[in-house]
Amino acid sequence: MLCLLCLGYFGNLMNKLFWLTSTAIVWCCFAMAQKQANDSTTNPQQSLVAGKDSLFTDFSYSIKDRAKIWLHWKSDSVKEGDFFVMERSDDGNRFETVEALKCTPGISDYEITDNAPLAGHNFYRIHYTGEKGKSVYSKIVQADLFQSGFKFYPNPVDKLLIIQSDHFSEMQILNQSGAVLISSQLQAGLQVINVSSLEKGNYLLRVSDKMSKRDITEQLLKN
Repeated sequence: MLCLLCLGYFGNLMNKLFWLTSTAIVWCCFAMAQKQANDSTTNPQQSLVAGKDSLFTDFSYSIKDRAKIWLHWKSDSVKEGDFFVMERSDDGNRFETVEALKCTPGISDYEITDNAPLAGHNFYRIHYTGEKGKSVYSKIVQADLFQSGFKFYPNPVDKLLIIQSDHFSEMQILNQSGAVLISSQLQAGLQVINVSSLEKGNYLLRVSDKMSKRDITEQLLKN
């Protein structure tokens, strides 16, 4: 009889320990899950932002001189001593720092040029670092840089400009103020453009490749 009482006593004790242990485990799991949720909300390293209500607006790129990628964006919420850092990747996952730009209060337009982009795919994002460790990333933009099938000569030019294009394109010659002076649709192959109406000086030759959807801008000198 004594043995049975002892067994009953220890059985009840084990049941109580089991429920106490289970309750403690549940509370620990809840606390860890809550902490992870808070961290994912407050950790600035996980902030990828874009849109009119974010730190970065109008973030886009342009290809200049066939081999340079110009990133430009707007930001109104910066302070003295903060920095913008351009980061580049070849796969959109692993990024490296390319260049840094110091923020200027009162200035909303910013730009950074990658003078030595990768051949092929380039993924860019802007990393903002501010006071008290604030860290925010822009959205990611992809800029593809492949060998262009476009050539023109002579440069400087007198009267006739010869253009060779591998694809259907749109050509424009602009003055330094950005006004379009000559415009032409280019077919694949060689074409001759009469530029005798241009005055002596410096111009911009812009070609929009309809196949690759790229804009190429070159300096053109008129004799």
